[in-house]
Amino acid sequence: ASPAFVILWLIGGACAIGAAVQAKYHRLAALTMLSVAGLVTCLTFVWFSAPDLALTQLAVEVVTTVLFLLGLRWLPKRKVLDAASTMGSRLRRGRDALLAVCTGAGLAALAYAMLTRPAPQSISPFFLEKALPEGGGTNVVNVMLVDFRSFDTMGEITVLGAVGLTIYALLRRFRPPRESVDVPVQQRAVQGEEVTDLVKARTAQDTASGYMLVPAVLVRLLLPVAWVVAVHLFMRGHNEPGGGFVAGLVVAAAFITQYMVAGTSWVEARIKLYPARWIAMGLLFALVTGLGAWWLGYPFLTTHTAHLVLPVLGEVHIASALFFDIGVFAAVVGATLLILTALAHQSVRGHRAPPNEAGEAR
Repeated sequence: ASPAFVILWLIGGACAIGAAVQAKYHRLAALTMLSVAGLVTCLTFVWFSAPDLALTQLAVEVVTTVLFLLGLRWLPKRKVLDAASTMGSRLRRGRDALLAVCTGAGLAALAYAMLTRPAPQSISPFFLEKALPEGGGTNVVNVMLVDFRSFDTMGEITVLGAVGLTIYALLRRFRPPRESVDVPVQQRAVQGEEVTDLVKARTAQDTASGYMLVPAVLVRLLLPVAWVVAVHLFMRGHNEPGGGFVAGLVVAAAFITQYMVAGTSWVEARIKLYPARWIAMGLLFALVTGLGAWWLGYPFLTTHTAHLVLPVLGEVHIASALFFDIGVFAAVVGATLLILTALAHQSVRGHRAPPNEAGEAR
């Protein structure tokens, strides 16, 4: 193996171990190292000439890392245990570490044995030969997802939608612990004597609410750009790296940045997202695509291709899998936004005083 590749994997392995060790003590550090391990996986896909997988891995890492950060905001603070409890916890951690090492080593050995044994027969040539004539695309990975195993993909987006709805239902009535409700230092109002703008004096409330004004403006300009990139990835996905899944994650990441920088109240006062409708629309598109093939006398979700001549664009190659990919795109956007909404609403609930305290304040 190349020395650079070995160093890359040593970094990834060290970060993975560090994330496991720091998960209990320093959550942010653990999440950072976990993200580096994911980035190493992404670079590994690039190294082995798998751009589709690398693109998907990168998009997934960005979205999941941000969602984890939003979730970490509402976890309670870690309690310091006494000496007796610390000794017991150390023994438990040692036992868990030994079990994890044995399990990981066993699975690694099994994977190595499977990957190094000679394969008597491979199914790769079948997909390489049939992708274009039967699937209507040259991107074998995308054709497999939306054609050869499209029924599996439909089940996966159904599960993804169900997970999003479940998380939203669990967090809908959740109230953050009291110790996590405090406003961050950057959002707190400063004292009047600390105002130093002599041209146009800022009030304390201005400082508290506008501390990320410049990033908020930049992120708003980024939203249409993200949509253009998503459309580009979606339209090229059947023949080049891209597709509905990656495009959906790009759009979801753009909306996530809006929530993070501008705030929940500002975004929802101006944009009506309706994530549940996105999920329903995605599943409906996927189902109708499959039923259309069935209605024409072909197996469920069988792909058909056509060549249309359009003004300005000329001849355009269109596969029925395009509509199935629209369903994947919508389901991914809806599920991600639903999880985001469930987490983002905690910031709105967190600043509300309990009923008894609200009554006393009056």
